[in-house]
Amino acid sequence: MKKLVVSCVLIFMSSLLMAQTSTYRSCSTEDMWEQAVKADPAAALRRLAIHDSNVQRKIPGTKVLSKTGVVQYKIPVVFHVMHTYGPENISKAQIQDAVNSLNLSFQKLNPDTGDVIPLFQSIFGNAEIGFELANIDPNGNCTDGITRTYTELTNTASDNVKALIDWPCDKYLNIWVVKNIASGAAGYAYYPGIGANIDGIIMRNDYTGSIGTSSSSNYTERSLSHEVGHWLNLPHTWGSSNTPGLASNCNIDDGIFDTPNTVGVGNFTCNTAQSTCGGIDNVQNYMDYASCHKMFTQGQVDEMQLALQVNAGGRDNLVSLANLVATGTEVGHVLTSCAPVADFTGKSIYICAGSTVTFTDFSWNGPVTNRTWTFQGGFPATDTSSVIAVQYMVPGVYDVQLAVTNAQGTDAITRTALVHVLPSPGVNVIPYAESFETATIPGADWEVINDNNNNAWGVTTTAAATGTKSMRLVNQAGNGSGSIDQLITPTYNFTNVTGAQFTFKVAFAPKNANDSSELHIYFSTNCGNTWSQRYVKTGATLATALATTASFVPTSSQWRTETVSLSSSTFSGKPSIRARFEFVNYVGNNIYIDDINISGNVVGINEQLADEFNYKAFPNPSLGDVSVSFTTSKSDAVKLQVFDMAGRLVDDAVNTFTTTGDHQYVISANNKNGIYLLKITIGDKEFQNRISFVK
Repeated sequence: MKKLVVSCVLIFMSSLLMAQTSTYRSCSTEDMWEQAVKADPAAALRRLAIHDSNVQRKIPGTKVLSKTGVVQYKIPVVFHVMHTYGPENISKAQIQDAVNSLNLSFQKLNPDTGDVIPLFQSIFGNAEIGFELANIDPNGNCTDGITRTYTELTNTASDNVKALIDWPCDKYLNIWVVKNIASGAAGYAYYPGIGANIDGIIMRNDYTGSIGTSSSSNYTERSLSHEVGHWLNLPHTWGSSNTPGLASNCNIDDGIFDTPNTVGVGNFTCNTAQSTCGGIDNVQNYMDYASCHKMFTQGQVDEMQLALQVNAGGRDNLVSLANLVATGTEVGHVLTSCAPVADFTGKSIYICAGSTVTFTDFSWNGPVTNRTWTFQGGFPATDTSSVIAVQYMVPGVYDVQLAVTNAQGTDAITRTALVHVLPSPGVNVIPYAESFETATIPGADWEVINDNNNNAWGVTTTAAATGTKSMRLVNQAGNGSGSIDQLITPTYNFTNVTGAQFTFKVAFAPKNANDSSELHIYFSTNCGNTWSQRYVKTGATLATALATTASFVPTSSQWRTETVSLSSSTFSGKPSIRARFEFVNYVGNNIYIDDINISGNVVGINEQLADEFNYKAFPNPSLGDVSVSFTTSKSDAVKLQVFDMAGRLVDDAVNTFTTTGDHQYVISANNKNGIYLLKITIGDKEFQNRISFVK
C-alpha cells in the first residue's frame, strides 16, 4: 500500500499526439496550476482538504440507469465552442460523440477493455460516473448543452476564453473547445479546489471525440477522459511532474495505492511489457502518456468518487439530485427540442462591386424548420436556403439579417454594416502618397481593427518622420502579450501600373532584449476579401531604437524606410489593391508608421481606347482650363475625375449620361497647380491621362 501524499504544487497534464501531423503535443497544466496557486494559495489547501478525515462526506446516492449503463454519479456537462466560424466550430454530433466516449471510459464499457493485460484485469475499476449534456441552462431555459461564441481568442486560447462565457461550476462541468491553446497543449484541466472563475477543462477541437475534426485514434478520442481524470483529482501515474521517462520519477509516485510505481511512458508508445521501477508498468492507464488508454485502477476510482463526495472539493453539488433536476439531467427528464439561436458569420466582409458572398446558417441550440434571410443591397434580396450565394453590384455598406424558427420559438439576428462593397477599380491611383497630415483614420477609406478592445492604431502628433503627424500604436502600456492590431489602407488602382513599389517609414523600440513583437504587411487584390503576406519583421530585426521601458517616442534618426515590391504579375494591372499593417505585441513598446508611398511604371493613356473615342485634352499643359473632347457611338454614362499625385480625388468634374455624337467638357483650373491624373470612364471602359496646370 502506498501512502497518499498530495502536494499543493502537484501539476499534471496530458501531452497527446496531434493525429493529423503525427506529432505529439506537450501540455500546460503544470504551469497553469502553479500560476493559479500563486494567485490563490487557498486553492491548494482546498484540494488537500479532500483527504481531511474531518471534512464532511456525502453518502453516494442510489445507482441509476444512464444512457450507457448503471451509474452512481451523474455529471451535467456544457460544451462552450469558441470559434471564428471555421472547422473549430465543431458539430453537435462530434460533441455528443465526445460525451459518449467519456461514458464508455468511466463506466468500463469500451469495446477494448478485454485488451487490458491479465496482470491488471483484477484491479480494473469501474468509476460508475456518467456524463450528460445539460438540458436546462443557468437561467432555467432550454439548452442542448452546447454554447457557441465567436472570438479570435480561440486561436491562442487559455483561461482568457472563460471570461466570455462560464456557467456555474458547482452545477455544470464546463468544457471549452478551442482551435489552439496558447501553450501548444492538447488540453488542460484544473484540480478540485481551484477558483470558480477558472474551474473546468479546455480542449483543442481536434482532441474532442472521435469524429469530425478528430482523427479517431485512441490518444485523440480518449484525451478528454484523461483531462476529466485530472479534474477529478487524478495525477499522472508517475507522479507530480510533467516529464515522463525520467529514472528519478521512481522516487515521486502518484499516491494511488494500486498503480505500479513507474517513470511513465516518455515516447508515447504502447509497450505493455515496460518495467521501469521494479515491476510491470500500467501503461494502458488513462493517466499515463502511452498511446493505448484503456483503464482506471480501482484506487483511481476511489479517488475520483471521493472528489464527488467531499464538499471541500466543490464537485459534490454537481451530482446531487437537486442539481440534476435543475440542469434537466435527472432520470426521467422529458427531452424536448429547444428554440434555435440564430447565428451566421459576424466578421466584416469586404468585396469588390460585382462580387458574390456565400452565407451559411450556423444557428444552434435547436433545429431550424424555417428561415428567412434578408440581404440589404444584395441579389437575391431574400432567401430561405441554409447556404446562399449573394451578389452585390453597388458600392456601399450593407446589413444582413437571419430569422429562424421551429415549434419552440423564433430568433433573429441582424449583422449591422457586415458587407463592405468597395468600388472596383479603386479610386486611388498611382503614384500615391500618404503622410497622415490630413487623413481621417478610421474613416471612409482607412480602417482600424482592434479585436482586443485595447489600444488601437491612431493618428498622433507625438512624432512624425515628416510633417507633424504619423500613425501610432501604443504598446508600452495597455496592450498585453499576444494582442493583435490592424491598420488597413484604402483601395488602389493598379490597372495601368507595372513594377510597383510600396514604401513606408517605421519607428519601433522593444521593452527589453527578449522582445519578439511582429509587424506583418498583407496585400489584397480583391478589395480585402483575401490577403497574402509580403512583409514580416520580428523583434530586433524590426527595432529602430534600443530597448526602453519608457513610452517610446522616436527621434528623427530613429525612423527607417522599408520597401515592399509589388512588381509581380500578382499585382501588376490589378484594379483593387489594399494593404494591411498587422502588429502582434510580445514585450513591445510603441510603434509608428509614416510616409506611405506607392510608385511604379504608370502606363500612358490607352491608345486603343483613345482612338476608339477620338479622345483629346487641350491645351496640356495649360495656363488655364483644360478642355476634353471625345466621341461616343451610343448613349452612355460618362465620368471625368481628377486626382492629385497622392491619389486624392480633387475634382469630380463630370458625371452625366451622354447621347451619341461629339462631346466636349472643361476641366476647371480652379485650385489646381501642377500634374494631375484624369480618369475617363465611358460606359464600362476606363482610361487615364495626365494633365498639367501651370500658374
